[in-house]
Amino acid sequence: GQMTAYPEDQARLLDEASAIVKEQAHYLKRAIQDANTRDALKHASNMICELRTSLLSPKTYYELYMQVFQEMQHLHGYFGDKTLHGRKMVDLYESVQHAGNILPRLYLLATVGSAYIKTGDAPAKDILKDVSELCKGVQHPLRGLFLRYYLSQMMKNKLPDIGSGYEGEGGTMDDAFEFVFSNFEESNRLWVRMQ
Repeated sequence: GQMTAYPEDQARLLDEASAIVKEQAHYLKRAIQDANTRDALKHASNMICELRTSLLSPKTYYELYMQVFQEMQHLHGYFGDKTLHGRKMVDLYESVQHAGNILPRLYLLATVGSAYIKTGDAPAKDILKDVSELCKGVQHPLRGLFLRYYLSQMMKNKLPDIGSGYEGEGGTMDDAFEFVFSNFEESNRLWVRMQ
């Protein structure tokens, strides 16, 4: 792919990407206010598409990632409140899998998956396994690592650990361990390739 851009270009590239993220985030919040799930998904997807770049250094990419992460919390809150969107979680979970590009698709899936587990409508272990498995689809080292980081951020308090409220039907500590460990394993695989 393309090489990382020169250091002097990093600030400019970040500004350009940030401007798009801010604009799309504005429309995302408007769509959420209007309870327009389709538009919310579209603008979230456009925002995440900025993370498809290969031109940013890891540090600059992290800055952009954090902007996207913060904006995605609005969508996560929206997904988690059925009174807002009025959809079945299973339908939302299926609908985000139609996003055209793999990176937005998986960020959206991790976001809705986290909200899905929180509602208790699906066993945590099934969602964790599913999303973790699908995230293997992104093999670009930097993009893959940050996707894995996002996945762990979104799921960290949704694991079926003892006393979490997600265990029992949701799974066991073994399932929680399996998720955490496979996330480490996949991240490590990507990390090695960045060196």
